[in-house]
Amino acid sequence: MLVDTDPGLDDLLALAFALAAPELRVEALTTVAGNAPLAAVTENAARFLEWSGSRIPLGEGAAEPLDLSPRDALEFHGEHGRAGLWLPEAQQPAPDSALRLLRRCLGEGRLDRIVALGPLTNLALLLREEAELLAGVEIVWMGGSLAGGNVTPWAEFNCYADPSAAATVLGSGLRIRVIGLEVTRQCRLRPSDLPPEPFGRGPRAEWLAELLNLLMQAEGRSAGTPRATLHDPAAVAAAIDPGLFDFEPRRVVVDVAEGERRGEIVERSGPGGPAVQWAVAVDAPRLIERFLDNLRDWAGAEATRRAL
Repeated sequence: MLVDTDPGLDDLLALAFALAAPELRVEALTTVAGNAPLAAVTENAARFLEWSGSRIPLGEGAAEPLDLSPRDALEFHGEHGRAGLWLPEAQQPAPDSALRLLRRCLGEGRLDRIVALGPLTNLALLLREEAELLAGVEIVWMGGSLAGGNVTPWAEFNCYADPSAAATVLGSGLRIRVIGLEVTRQCRLRPSDLPPEPFGRGPRAEWLAELLNLLMQAEGRSAGTPRATLHDPAAVAAAIDPGLFDFEPRRVVVDVAEGERRGEIVERSGPGGPAVQWAVAVDAPRLIERFLDNLRDWAGAEATRRAL
């Protein structure tokens, strides 16, 4: 698969989860402006790849939404979108163009799914130019809500950041699974849920624990108590095992205007229009267990390698 992302604290956790999952082979990463401006999210992705030891290619994508004014979530994610989390300087080559990298991976038949963790700008641009490339690919998107938002009372952030892109992709007729706030809000961790060393011991485990703690503290500032909602890791979980979720077809409309309901998604009334598979329920305990187990195994394997 390819991961299209805007890291972002929970995006970084999701990227680690994707690399840790033995069922997945991540072919490439592409970035899009969202949680932070494009330069910051691309730097975060490059530094993450350096830290993880991965040499998968990185592509830099859209710097702003299709039509409306840009929005970011730096107030939540902190400076540079990673709240002071240490990551090493990237030594890899400069990133490619995200659209060029998408075209190459899709044209070579290397992808069967794209997991999108941010605004859908890159995919909307590709749809406008070469829609046929995406015809055989499933898109798993963490975004949207039919039950109230998290950036406004009506809109989830990834849809709010670029509603026109969301409308383009969700209305495309492609195979799409939507992992929205209805299910991600059920996938929450609190400090009391975790042992003292949730990912074991070693440098990788300690870094993951620090990242999770920063996410808990960031969310705790608004929630009143430390907690981490696994929004983006839930989308990776859907790529690993769709059976963790119940999906139902939904025909939806996105509010694309620059107004108070920017990015709101509502169900289309009456017949007609393509449907997407909308997650309506999740086995949250099993998802969380898988998330923690996979990352613990991944960190443990790295600690063993270092010891040898």
